[in-house]
Amino acid sequence: MIKAVMFDMGGTLEDLYSDEKNDRATAYALYEILKKHGIEVPYDAETLWAKVGVGINAYKKDSERTLRELKPEEIWPDWGFKDIPVDREKLRSISEEIAHMWETTFYDRKLREHGAEMLKGLKEDLHMHVSVVSNTGSLFQVFDTLEKYGVRQYFDDITLSSVTGYRKPHPNIFTVALKQANLDPSECAFVGDTLSRDVVGPRRMGFGRVFKINSFLTPQKDIGKFDVEPDYQITDIYDVYTLLKKEREEER
Repeated sequence: MIKAVMFDMGGTLEDLYSDEKNDRATAYALYEILKKHGIEVPYDAETLWAKVGVGINAYKKDSERTLRELKPEEIWPDWGFKDIPVDREKLRSISEEIAHMWETTFYDRKLREHGAEMLKGLKEDLHMHVSVVSNTGSLFQVFDTLEKYGVRQYFDDITLSSVTGYRKPHPNIFTVALKQANLDPSECAFVGDTLSRDVVGPRRMGFGRVFKINSFLTPQKDIGKFDVEPDYQITDIYDVYTLLKKEREEER
């Protein structure tokens, strides 16, 4: 019997989107954070972000290769601002603020339609253990965003790559989530938007069910072939609740 449902965040619980507008907004938001904290750089906002972006993209590629996630105070000074003259101690002290801003400005985010109803059904009707397992470079953004959406109360725990140091599909991040739930993988379902992270990882761990829902990020992350398939390919996040409810009724 499935007793827990673990969700990816961006692209799964949330719809998200990014374009040139978001890139430009991120450039100016970064510049304003530095200005607010008295950190001087010898560039205007857009020139600075063009340079920082090169380092952040290099970090993203490296982290996807190693499946290791650094803390914000390592990512931004050591990668984003690597070749930029800046007060590094001050920068380290505000790196989480920058990471939080990046997650919420580089992407437009909103809770998927029917997401709140789905979570309520899992908790209040099926009495599931519900959690998030997310790759993120911010320590606190996921918590704050779930509060903003008004659904934080449905989650028993939250496992982040920025805290564990491991990115999906590395087994360690799933192991932490399973230890928090105190359940066997066969008793858990995972819901995500990528084969490369959210189907490969749970399949290797032996999760009992795997759901996939497509997002803006899916074609960007799922480059190549993956010899795995989800149990359910869904288009409405509410189907997680209805399908698991149907399974529960059939088991009875």
